[in-house]
Amino acid sequence: QAPGSYGKGIKDIYFVCFWVIVITFARNTLMNHVCHPLAQRGGMHSFAKRQKLAEQTSMCVYYSIFWVVGMYLMYHSPHWMNTSQYWIDYPHTLISRGMKTYYLIQVSFYIQQTYAINVESRRKDHYAMIIHHLITGTLLVASYYSNFTRIGNAVLCCMDLADVLLPLAKILKYTHRNILCDITFGLFAIVWPVTRHGFFTIIVWATAVEPPQYIDMKWEPEKEKYFTPLTQKIYLSLFMSLNIIMLYWFAMILKVIFGVLSGKNAEDVRSDDEDNG
Repeated sequence: QAPGSYGKGIKDIYFVCFWVIVITFARNTLMNHVCHPLAQRGGMHSFAKRQKLAEQTSMCVYYSIFWVVGMYLMYHSPHWMNTSQYWIDYPHTLISRGMKTYYLIQVSFYIQQTYAINVESRRKDHYAMIIHHLITGTLLVASYYSNFTRIGNAVLCCMDLADVLLPLAKILKYTHRNILCDITFGLFAIVWPVTRHGFFTIIVWATAVEPPQYIDMKWEPEKEKYFTPLTQKIYLSLFMSLNIIMLYWFAMILKVIFGVLSGKNAEDVRSDDEDNG
């Protein structure tokens, strides 16, 4: 609508659909035409193990790129280290080209992942992962439509860092670099509670407490205002649902930590045996 200022509209669906296809093909290309050949050349003959390595590599690449991009956007935005900017001057109807692109590709990714986890070998937390992706996708679409991309950007940055380190630890595990795997997993075990339970709790608290200080909390679609006491409760319910799933996963992380402290290597307790399927 102006240089560097973009609104939102129904045609954004075309962009999302395009990127669902791009992510699917890019992921397939990376896994089947890069990871599998390199792993086989390196002596990894089990297809199941190569497939898991390829899956984790694709995850590590995606999250590494989008955590860096998300942090860059947040650092150059008013809401960097300032939760009051989630609400000041709401609604934030115009966003930068970078934020719009970042946000819609993240929506595309979670749509694609909901498909991907249903066609790959199932892990023990399969249904928890589906619920997590559905909640995250719902939050992304709702926050985009209701002009809360600032808070959505902050939540994604809290989530994505741990999703860089865990696939990296798995890659090191599959390639028999056990010491580096344990070090990376140790870093992941520190980052997870700090970002997903510490920083994320700050965002949830800001959503629960701060809005009445800055906005009138009225439903006025003609002004693109969609935040009311009811929608606040809906957002908080979705946040708490995410938190319950993350606590379930954190319990699994603690199980691995206790195993490492007792002399074992870090193992992914969510995965089934590599030969299953």
